[in-house]
Amino acid sequence: MRNVLLPMLATAGLLTVLTVPSHAANLVQNGSFESNGGTGQIANITTLSNWTVGSTTDGAPYPFTFVLDGNADSTGFQSPFGTIRIWGPNTPSGTSSGPGSNPDPHPYGAVANGFTTSPDGGYFFGADAAYANAPISQTIGGLTPGNTYQLSFSYAGAQFVDALGPNYEGWQVTFGGDSASTSTLNNSSMGFTGWQSFSQTFTATSASQTLSFLATGGPSGLPPFALLDGVSLTDPTPPPPPPPSDTPEPGSMGLAIGGFLGVLGMARRLRTR
Repeated sequence: MRNVLLPMLATAGLLTVLTVPSHAANLVQNGSFESNGGTGQIANITTLSNWTVGSTTDGAPYPFTFVLDGNADSTGFQSPFGTIRIWGPNTPSGTSSGPGSNPDPHPYGAVANGFTTSPDGGYFFGADAAYANAPISQTIGGLTPGNTYQLSFSYAGAQFVDALGPNYEGWQVTFGGDSASTSTLNNSSMGFTGWQSFSQTFTATSASQTLSFLATGGPSGLPPFALLDGVSLTDPTPPPPPPPSDTPEPGSMGLAIGGFLGVLGMARRLRTR
């Protein structure tokens, strides 16, 4: 009888285990860029929730920062200058001409360069690193000074169809007073670099800090188009253990009593047999 009761008592004891909530929640709001007003240039054509677009680094009046989706090579996205497309397998045939075309004119069309959406899927963010470049930022609250936070995201490089020639892209990220840079992605003419992953740890120095991204790349005139998606900032520090308590919580006590009564009932049935 004892050999039967021991595993049953152990099972009853398991009923008192409480679930501990995950400590590694993403502190970035709209890090996947899914909350927006559709594709297009931010501020002029569309909106992007939770993120702030800063001033251009070259004094241009409108930052060339965009919300994009998987149709960036086919139907493209809108700007004050009209529809913009990037080179990709679904780029329609046409001719680029006029201001900004390099060379002027030149034909464009489908290129099997492997363009695709990021592993995060859906919408993503893009910025021209050599014209009207501007940072995007978000204030992150709820930080614990002294804790180490893990930042991760996906990034890639593409090129507008109005230009031909090799180019390169990357990102500079700042969190509070610290900064880091991704590897530079070398992109061929009419190319797409494929999505890469970046991960970096930062130590918080205050309860609230600004997270900022600025596209890097070149050369000027061959739109180095830097893409970004899946931004995540988590605190991998395990939560402190709960203080010891000699008095069981009412819910835990009820579960324990219910399990014990069930064990007693089974023991009586076994004794009768």
